[in-house]
Amino acid sequence: MNRINFFRSKIPNCGLDLGSTWGKTVKVSGKGKTAVLENLARLPWLPRDLEGPAQQGTKTRLLWEHLGLRDRVVISSMAGHSVIVKRVFFKSRPRKELEQSIYKEARQYIPFDLNDVYLDYQVMGPGGKEDTLEVMLVASKKKMVQDLIKIMDHGGLSLGIVDVDAFALSNCFEFNYPELVSEPAYLLDIGGLQSIFTIFWKNQPVFFREMSFGGRQLTDVISNQLEISRSEAEKIKLEGPASADQSEITALSKEIAATLSSWTQEIRRLIGFYQTSAPEAGQADRIFLSGGGSLLKGIKEFFQEELGMETHHLDPWKNIRVSANDFDPRYLDSVKPQFVVATGLALRGII
Repeated sequence: MNRINFFRSKIPNCGLDLGSTWGKTVKVSGKGKTAVLENLARLPWLPRDLEGPAQQGTKTRLLWEHLGLRDRVVISSMAGHSVIVKRVFFKSRPRKELEQSIYKEARQYIPFDLNDVYLDYQVMGPGGKEDTLEVMLVASKKKMVQDLIKIMDHGGLSLGIVDVDAFALSNCFEFNYPELVSEPAYLLDIGGLQSIFTIFWKNQPVFFREMSFGGRQLTDVISNQLEISRSEAEKIKLEGPASADQSEITALSKEIAATLSSWTQEIRRLIGFYQTSAPEAGQADRIFLSGGGSLLKGIKEFFQEELGMETHHLDPWKNIRVSANDFDPRYLDSVKPQFVVATGLALRGII
């Protein structure tokens, strides 16, 4: 069993989010007490790009060359079944003894052979019982980390730290909405193939689940309903149908609503599960959407009506200075939700 730094604080300020549909990178610098957006870019993955580390790495290298980025050490993240996160409790003891105890007892919490994983931990604070500590354990299969390193190698980059998508999402929210961090809030990042639902409370993610729905599901609904290509369906998903008869629009709207309704049902189920296990947390009265799947027209209003709570798009640059001379404000507004995880990664380098 080896240790990998999921929680190290002194890290690069360039985040690289290798999503299932798009790759996104964000660079943020710290100038005094102010965070400044320095650079950002995204690139769509073609099916052949996802066939192996070499293809993704090569395309990432071309992006770096196009942007003229000098940063060669980046922070990236992982999600899915390759990462296990557990909150456990240990008896309070000196740091060295605590670390020895954590590594000794980790095998009862991690459902992998510990020789096949990288492991890290973070002490979150006092446990619920006297003289205990709450510890967050994070473990990832070595093969998945090594594949990520291979992508970086082919891209001419170095992996400074491995983060977790849910942590980056939470980090972005905490930085940009400090006035809300003491209250429970729901965060939903809708990716291409999967989504992440997080409950953020008292300055930390207290609960998260990866969900098996994503924006591509909506694209497929549009493609099948209108009998068009996936690329045409993707455009309609973001911009709405340019020309279609009323019967087609009505039928399509029903299919999309049924899909979104299944998503909100799953979210309500998770909220209910968490409320049962931690009733002291209280019910959140707002949910923040992010990810490319949240760009669907009307999705915010649908979630607000279905869930009965305030629904907002999470603004990853709400508290970050953005120069209108360096970026097109209209473009930034149109892509903000896609860059939440990448921004959360980059922020780890300055806060």
